[in-house]
Amino acid sequence: MKFTRWLVVFVVSALPAGVVLAQSPKARDARPLDAIGWLHWMAKSAAEASFSGTYIHQYGNRMETSRVTHVVDHEGEHEKLETLDGAPWEIIRKNDEIICYIPDVKVIKLDRKRARKFFPALLTNVADVMENYSAKLGGMDRVAGFDCQMVVLEPKDSFRFGHRFCVDVASGLMLRATMVSEKKEIIEQFVFTQLMIGSQVPRELLKSAYADKKAGWQTDKSALQDGLRTDSGWYAGSLPPGFKKILEVRRKMSGKTGPVIQQIYSDGLASVSVFIENAEPGEKPQTGLIQQGNYSLYARPVPDQPFNIKVFGEVPRASLQQIGNSLASRSR
Repeated sequence: MKFTRWLVVFVVSALPAGVVLAQSPKARDARPLDAIGWLHWMAKSAAEASFSGTYIHQYGNRMETSRVTHVVDHEGEHEKLETLDGAPWEIIRKNDEIICYIPDVKVIKLDRKRARKFFPALLTNVADVMENYSAKLGGMDRVAGFDCQMVVLEPKDSFRFGHRFCVDVASGLMLRATMVSEKKEIIEQFVFTQLMIGSQVPRELLKSAYADKKAGWQTDKSALQDGLRTDSGWYAGSLPPGFKKILEVRRKMSGKTGPVIQQIYSDGLASVSVFIENAEPGEKPQTGLIQQGNYSLYARPVPDQPFNIKVFGEVPRASLQQIGNSLASRSR
């Protein structure tokens, strides 16, 4: 199976840039005193603030532009995420319910929010993160017209990469997120180029561009039916320090005759996806590390068993190999 298919599974205004709507004096004055305080504020703001903006996602030699709108009211979180270049798609979310519109093939996919994270809500559990990273404050910067405080996360070992966040000093919202290698080279980056923040973000920005044009479209509910939590009996016997399994589902995938087991492991920030699939008759299994840009995939067949394993994630290659090589089934 092509590398790009697994990459996809593992991952989706008229006002000028830098507009802040209805910021209270309290929000401006109550800045955290240390790096951990900024991380807590950043995680809280991503879930509770209303905002709408355009951001660039850069990884390897690729660059993608998307728009996100997030509104919070008495019913909870409402979010719209859409691509602005390349193949169009759109995600509409209300709390944990997700609708994904794919106009090129006229398909609507229904799903639930599980372990996936979208910018700027990349950090949710600060306590887990602080077990594996050291946090410190950096200098001040400016992103999309907003003043922001740099927060630096240094990994405590070689099993994960470092991170740099630039956090809006008025709202606590993450404006830029950069993942860096041990050589401080940029591996991946999200950055807002235009943004408005505040309770007056227009609700009409949440409206789907396709909801009124879906006559004749197919609705795919397989993620709801097949993507249920499961315990397959497969486990990683030797995880890198700080990583733990946060999700396991059984799902159907294109080109596969049987269901695929997907497990997700995380240290609170970095995530690794494991795919355990049935070996297809006549198919030569992928083996070893496969590099595409700054991303790596580790693959291996399971000795004496009709299964292939693929491991993909935002971690150093040694971590992928350790997880992939330690996977085993309790049934053996």
